[in-house]
Amino acid sequence: MKDFLGKVAFITGGASGIGLGIAHALAGRGMKIALADIEKDALAQACQDLERRQAEVIALELDVSDRAAVQKVLEEARATMPPLRGVVHAAALIDDGLIRNLTQDRIDAVLAPKARGAANLDELTRGCALDFFVLYSSATTLFGNPGQASYVAANRYLEVLAQARRACGLPALWVAWGPIGDVGYLARHSQVREALEARMGGSALESAEALALLEQLLLGGAGGIAVARFDRGLPRFLAAARSPKYGPLVCRFAKEGGAGEASQEIERWLEEYDDERLAELFGDVLRQEIAAILRMPPDRIDLQRPLQDLGLDSLMGVELMTAVEARFGVNIPVMALTEVGTIDRLAKRVVKDLRRARAGAQPAPEEAIAEQVRLLAAQHARDIDPARVEAFAGEFKITAK
Repeated sequence: MKDFLGKVAFITGGASGIGLGIAHALAGRGMKIALADIEKDALAQACQDLERRQAEVIALELDVSDRAAVQKVLEEARATMPPLRGVVHAAALIDDGLIRNLTQDRIDAVLAPKARGAANLDELTRGCALDFFVLYSSATTLFGNPGQASYVAANRYLEVLAQARRACGLPALWVAWGPIGDVGYLARHSQVREALEARMGGSALESAEALALLEQLLLGGAGGIAVARFDRGLPRFLAAARSPKYGPLVCRFAKEGGAGEASQEIERWLEEYDDERLAELFGDVLRQEIAAILRMPPDRIDLQRPLQDLGLDSLMGVELMTAVEARFGVNIPVMALTEVGTIDRLAKRVVKDLRRARAGAQPAPEEAIAEQVRLLAAQHARDIDPARVEAFAGEFKITAK
């Protein structure tokens, strides 16, 4: 990285995680660090760590989504500090939840630090002769992640903003980081990290290698890239792995780790076994998937016990259906979990859908509508007599005829 001796880097979300990591890296190259974060105690600790390493650092307790506050800080910096030569925007807030459970306030809270903060930094530094303008995005913008719609949207905004800046001849680099395990949110929440690693079939990045890659990207003048490790199991992580968009990646991992082995085994089972035996085999597969999600031994999971009683919540249900689609190639609505109730019944549903898909049969439109009625009733009208639900669902068949 070029010599930035005595010049200033403005880093948001810099009190922890990989934001703090880049602060240490830039300070080691002689830059003065303006470290901004909303967490007062973490900010004080981060500055102490930097100062112990002889870094020049200024602590800024700052909500980067507050335009007036950002403008005031930058004006003061111009008047009292050396030239601002770099911006790293790493501020973020994570508040996961299914879309149907989100409120406008929860959505805004996630969007504000990333999207509004980035917009403020972009607008208010247009007059600065910056050498770099780095935006920390997330690999979730490429792959999606259950429960993170707001987070994905905020990160995607960063990527589009970086492209817009580069189109104007301004420096910009977005990096869509995969999981980084030794610092930040995942370091503080080991269960989340381990669940992600299990789903992705690989281990999280270490901050040191992430920062080394970031330096290479800056030196190479890159505009944007995703950085993540997939040791195996990519199709499982990608619910839409069969899409042409991911074809090259899926082919690569199929060659390296036998990504098609599971689907070939399913095909063999379908050829060799009857539905009863298939349901038993699929039940064992689903038991393993649910055990990984719930982080409990598979032998403690009863195939006949309701999934809700096992502790499977709605967010975990989305993860389970993603795994079912990746493993078996069938798309079952999350709402169907309420209707099937148990692993045993879910396995039978998978068998039914696979048999129908192999036969090339599609349910009649009226039957599909009737099934949706049953699912909605199971989800939102449990007190209604099942006979009334079936009678209502049956009206669609009669109308269609």
